[in-house]
Amino acid sequence: SYSPHHLVFGKIPKVCHNILILIILITDIVTGGKYFMKIVLASGSPRRIEMMKKHGYDPEIIPAEIDETLPEDIGMRDAVMYLALKKALWVEERLNSSLSPDSAADSAPDSVHDSAETSGQASAVTPAPIPALIIAADTVVYKDGILGKPVDRQDAARMLELIRHTSHYVATGVAIINMQTGVKKVLCDVTEVFCKNYSKTEMNAYLNTKEPYDKAGAYGIQGIFGKYIDHYEGSFDTVVGFPWSIIEPELKAALSQ
Repeated sequence: SYSPHHLVFGKIPKVCHNILILIILITDIVTGGKYFMKIVLASGSPRRIEMMKKHGYDPEIIPAEIDETLPEDIGMRDAVMYLALKKALWVEERLNSSLSPDSAADSAPDSVHDSAETSGQASAVTPAPIPALIIAADTVVYKDGILGKPVDRQDAARMLELIRHTSHYVATGVAIINMQTGVKKVLCDVTEVFCKNYSKTEMNAYLNTKEPYDKAGAYGIQGIFGKYIDHYEGSFDTVVGFPWSIIEPELKAALSQ
């Protein structure tokens, strides 16, 4: 009996992208529907890439380019799931556009066109589903409102003052799209984090580093700021921005199909 092998592709040059997808689709046809599944991470985050590689996956990296403006009055959980899904859908659209109907029709056998002409019907060739699994994530900090990435030093200081010597929540949303089956799943996990009572001097010293400015809530628990965390209740990976405990089961289920 045939046992499908799931091959994970690393990042490839954009010029080779269409060729790779064509090879995958041909393999899918030859093997009678048993395909090589490509894993696509819709993020350039070093932390998320590192976590996937630590668990044995080497995904293709396609950072989503979206407008991260949130709808008014959206809640913490809904916000991260909304943005994660938006990122995943952006990557799905990009992958689909790499095999346009026009290019598929151009490469179709003549007999397809001949058959359509004989019946008097217009021919339409739809590309086969791309065997790819897209994973996207988004993280926010919540303390008296949603705290995203700071826009400048003053904004970062405001956030750090809000979470000082108190607790706050970190929510990470995950969207997973199986392009082969069309199944879309959106998940969320929340961790409560308790900060120590760091001084103004310590806070300013931290603001002098590069760390606060590309992270939700103006801090990274796995970095310099880690020493100011008293404890947390929930998943450490959720605070990092990639809750593996909820991602892994979905990933394994998709790859075992």
